[in-house]
Order: sequence, then C-alpha cells, then structure tokens
Amino acid sequence: MADDLDLALKVDVLAASLSLDRRESGDLLTLLAQKLKSGFPRNTQVERRLFGLGAVYTVTLCFDDYHYQVSRGQYGDLSAKVTKVVRGVKIKTTEMPTGEWSQQVAEALARLAVQNAEVRDALTRLVGG
Repeated sequence: MADDLDLALKVDVLAASLSLDRRESGDLLTLLAQKLKSGFPRNTQVERRLFGLGAVYTVTLCFDDYHYQVSRGQYGDLSAKVTKVVRGVKIKTTEMPTGEWSQQVAEALARLAVQNAEVRDALTRLVGG
C-alpha cells in the first residue's frame, strides 16, 4: 500500500513538473528535453533548430504503443499530441492541452515503472527522489 501511495505521489509530482507554461516554454522545453533524455535516453527524441545546435523545438517520448510529443511553435506557443502506434505504424494522432499531455506522460511512466526496475529508478531520479 505504501508503495502504491509513493508511486501515486511521484506521478503527481512528475505531472506537475512536466506542465508547460507558454511564457516559459523555451526554458521548460529545454529542461524537459534534458530530464527525459538523461532518464530515458532510448525513448526520448529531441529536435533542435539551427542544425541541431539551436533551441529545442520538439521533444518526443516513444514507447511501444504510444508516442508523446510536445513542440514549440515559431512564436513560442506549445502544441502537444499523442500518437497511437501499432507494429510500428502510426494509427491515430490526437492533439491535446499540454496539461492533459503531461498527465498522460506521467501515467505512462508510472505504468512502466511498475513493470521495470530500470524505468522505476529513472523515474525516481527524474522527480528528485
């Protein structure tokens, strides 16, 4: 029971830390890219402007069934989407508010953490535990 409560708390903390505000989208998107890339290097794709040396404009977290992507537009606005993937084929892409996107990412990471000790350790590092 304590482990379930601890995991639920980590999901809430992670969702709050993933929440993106348009005014700070550049800094937060860069921080998000660094955190996810360090915790989940095989699952995280980061795209930058200026031949890969400029500002982060897209972060994608890829799992078997879903790809979670957040992108910064030309004027700093953020767009978030989730893509359903079946056998490597993108079936459906759904755009959503960044708050809902961050909650879905946190829940996906929590589900994986239950099944995989490596993911659990990375999640613990990500939320500062």
